[in-house]
Amino acid sequence: MAKDTIIVGGSIAGLMCGIMLKHHGYNVTIFEKEPSKSREGYNAGIKIGPDVQDFLKKHSRVPRDFTITCKAPVKFNIDGKAKPEHKQTMTSTSWGLLVSILRADFDGLTSKAVPIAPKAEERDGNAVFRNGAKVTDVRDFGNSVQVDVEDATSHNIQTVSGDLVIVADGSTSTLRKILLPDVKRQYAGYVSWRGTVQEAAVDKQASQTYAEKFAFHLMDRNYILHYTIPTDDGNVDPGKRLHNWIWYQPLAEKSEGMNAIFTDMNGIRHHGTVPRGLLEPKVWEQQKSLASATMPTDLAQILHSTSAPFVCTIYDLLSPRSVFFGGKVLLVGDALTTIRPNAGMSTTHAAYNCNELEKMIEGKQTPYQWEKAVLSFGAAQQRFAMVIASFGLDSKLVMVWYTIRWLLLLLGQKLGLA
Repeated sequence: MAKDTIIVGGSIAGLMCGIMLKHHGYNVTIFEKEPSKSREGYNAGIKIGPDVQDFLKKHSRVPRDFTITCKAPVKFNIDGKAKPEHKQTMTSTSWGLLVSILRADFDGLTSKAVPIAPKAEERDGNAVFRNGAKVTDVRDFGNSVQVDVEDATSHNIQTVSGDLVIVADGSTSTLRKILLPDVKRQYAGYVSWRGTVQEAAVDKQASQTYAEKFAFHLMDRNYILHYTIPTDDGNVDPGKRLHNWIWYQPLAEKSEGMNAIFTDMNGIRHHGTVPRGLLEPKVWEQQKSLASATMPTDLAQILHSTSAPFVCTIYDLLSPRSVFFGGKVLLVGDALTTIRPNAGMSTTHAAYNCNELEKMIEGKQTPYQWEKAVLSFGAAQQRFAMVIASFGLDSKLVMVWYTIRWLLLLLGQKLGLA
């Protein structure tokens, strides 16, 4: 049984796998290329689905509230009138807060959100998190795997051996490019504008209208989502919580519009994300004007109150394999399959990969049974996210086409044909 594990990337998927393996007695080292020990979370919102809840119930030892329950979904028209679509709810949190909890569970890192980390238990393996350490290569050595790790400061290369390597370094994964050089990210044809603003910083009426609601507003081939989240520091008190919004908008690749939007206030051209606080002011003023013209007044007011929005390009990526070197190297999370954020399934995807991996660790399935499960799940969720995206970004005919493709995939998987 593998005991010494290398995890490439300190993503949510990497941290979940690290915690689970640590609790099974594995010695785990996570190599994260970002040099800062406190990663910027942007107060970005994420959905907490059943797979995430199952993982946390079994493996998290941090005893604190970290979620908000929102009524979902609520459709607002241009006049600001709400039309509840269903009586269901959605559980949300912030990316930074969840990462703080996972770090406390993994290696005992404390933060404002988790000032006291849980103590390690006797059966736990060792857990090490190394920042500023970029894994640049991987090689099979029969009974073990070797990776090359480059130090971000000295640029010295260290070779490290492990029994198991889990690749969790996101959609731009360095090791996936080595293992699957033909797999490329594909631009989905649109971008997401994102931002948060504290409830108390917004007009009282606007804040109350949207508090604790997973709301959406459809415009002409673009749409916006809103839901309430805690702060990255873990504040869940009304008034101090955050309005979190995501605005999806088509944008032609390599167009003048894209070049203008992704050139920041310092003249630097970005190709994935213009970070919070760096948007060119004129670009953001144009977006605010568009919001005023096309959104309900209260929702536009929330956007206008956002001081540091950011914008991201949306990509699709689907790997045909997740198991390499006879089961000693595994791809997980966004490094395996990148799911559009429209359906809020990225964190669920990470948790599903980890929960299924635990079955493999416990001897309940083989690496290749695990591979089949995670590939099928990722493909289905990717198709589903395309359906959701097309609902607000495309014509009804296109949405029907995406829906048919999704349903055919599900049928093929059920029949063992896909």
